[in-house]
Order: sequence, then C-alpha cells, then structure tokens
Amino acid sequence: MNEAKTPLLQVDHLSKFFAVKRTKLFEPRRQVHAVEDVSFTLYEGETLGIVGESGSGKSTLARAILALTPVTAGSVQYRGATITDFKNCDAGALRSEMQMIFQDPYASLNPKIKIGDAIAEPMRRYGFAKTAKEASVKVKELLQTIGLQPEVYDRYPHEFSGGQRQRIGIARALATQPRLLFCDESVSALDVSVQAQILNLFNELKAQRNLTYVFIGHDLAVVRYISDRILVMYLGKVMEIAPYDALFGQDTHPYTQALISAVPEPSVHHRQERILLTGDIPSPVDPPSGCRFCQRCFKAEARCFAEEPGFVEVGDGHYVRCHFAKGRCEG
Repeated sequence: MNEAKTPLLQVDHLSKFFAVKRTKLFEPRRQVHAVEDVSFTLYEGETLGIVGESGSGKSTLARAILALTPVTAGSVQYRGATITDFKNCDAGALRSEMQMIFQDPYASLNPKIKIGDAIAEPMRRYGFAKTAKEASVKVKELLQTIGLQPEVYDRYPHEFSGGQRQRIGIARALATQPRLLFCDESVSALDVSVQAQILNLFNELKAQRNLTYVFIGHDLAVVRYISDRILVMYLGKVMEIAPYDALFGQDTHPYTQALISAVPEPSVHHRQERILLTGDIPSPVDPPSGCRFCQRCFKAEARCFAEEPGFVEVGDGHYVRCHFAKGRCEG
C-alpha cells in the first residue's frame, strides 16, 4: 500500500561507530558498533516503533538521523532530500520540522526559565512568532492543547509533576509546527496511569496535526499500543521489522519472541511460556560474528555463529533477520 507513496523519511544503510580511547601504546584501534547498517522507510502519518534492550542502539539511531551526532556511513533522506549531515540544505527549516521529545522532561527544561518562555523560545527562533505578545498567545493555546491551563505560563519546571513536565516537553516540540517527532523513551519514566494519558495525547495530536512519529522504547507493550509498524533492534542491528499485528504472529525472530513473552498481557502469554535469555548483551566493541543474537539465542546452531543471516520477507512488509525464518531453514 505504501509503495506508491514517497517516504517522508528514508534511512539507508546507516551506521554509527564510536572510537574507543586507547589505554596502551600501540594498542589496535577499536570501535563501538552502536548502530550498523540500519535501513527503513517512514511514511507521512505513520508511527514507527523502535524497540530493544538498553544498549541496542535505539537512541543513537535517532540522534544520527537528526544529525545530533555525525554518521559513520549511510544516508538519510527527508522528503526526498539528503540530510545526512544537514549540510547543503536549510538546517533551520529541518530543525523546525523534525523535533525530539526526551525521556527526562525535567533535564530538557532549564529550571531557571519559566515554562511559557521555554515554549516560546523555539517559536521566536524559527519565526513562528514575530513578537513576544504573539508568542504568548500561541504558547497559551499550546498549553490548552496538551492539557494544561494557560495560567501556568509563568510557573517554573519544578512546580509540575513528571507527567505535566512531559506535556510541557511535548508543547515545546510542537512550538515549531513539526511534521516528524522522535519520542525517545518519552513515557518510560512515568507511572503506568500517566503513561496511558501521554500515549493517548500522542494519538490525539497525531490525528489533529497529521504528525508522523518515531517512537522509541524498551517496553514492547507500550510500543505496540502506539505503533503502526515496529522495528526490533539488537546490538546495533535491525533484527525484524513488521506491522504491529504481524509481529505477534508465528514467523518472528527468536529475540522478538523473548520480548513478546515478557509482555504482561493474557492474550500474549497464552501463546508461549516466558522465554528467559541467558547472559548479557555482548560488547558492541567486539560484536559476535555471524548472527548478532547467536550467543543468547535458544535456537542457535553452528551456522548462526559462522554466517550472518540476511533479511527475509516472511509476510507483507514483514522482514526477519534469521536463518530460521521461512525459506531459510533448509540446507
């Protein structure tokens, strides 16, 4: 269905490595393989969820796409234009159209600045309000949009709860009328009831403003609730990408199966017992040869340690990187 459309965001073979500081003279140079060979497309009005354990490269991927950290290889296209490093393009316009909402709303707000001024600042910087009076009016409208009263304009961040501060962070991201929002663990620090409120707010804003989301999280149940498609990352690589409902079918990656088995939902638990992965995530400085997941996989065979699997299509828009995926188990 999406093939005829032009992607809003196109990520091709994106990699981000970090150099490791040498501790000994003549020590070989080493690199942290934070993100390696990631590709995906994102269409306007869609929500792409990115899920994986801590250290899987989710946040680094978002920062690389937004040129907050330089990429090692690969390219990023936004609305058909290459923006890999924001050079040779209107960086200001791109910054206004692509915004990020962070995990800790308190850390993303200056405690010495009133929240009204914090929301107004990007409006003034990118020309969405020409005067302080115009900015004030627009900020108060935004506060009502995200569920706060206009009277809180002159209050400071410490006077709000965690959920309210996250609403303020959302308002600040919306101040430049963006088309694409990156939500980096935006509800993980909130209570469950508050999480539900913020997720519902995201869905309402998506419908009202035709927003497109990249929603990053480690809780598959939360990511599933808000996403149209889900991309599963492990140790810097994409293990699987699928429509949200297909991800809970039969042809999923063993790592995805382990994540699904941890979802506290009766409709999921009746399908399989809890899968407990042994060991820790290997070091991204020296990732395993073959399949990245081979050292913790409950299905791993000799081939998995020696040969890296490619992406295999197992359904409409559903791709899995596994030797045991449909059509790859022979031989």
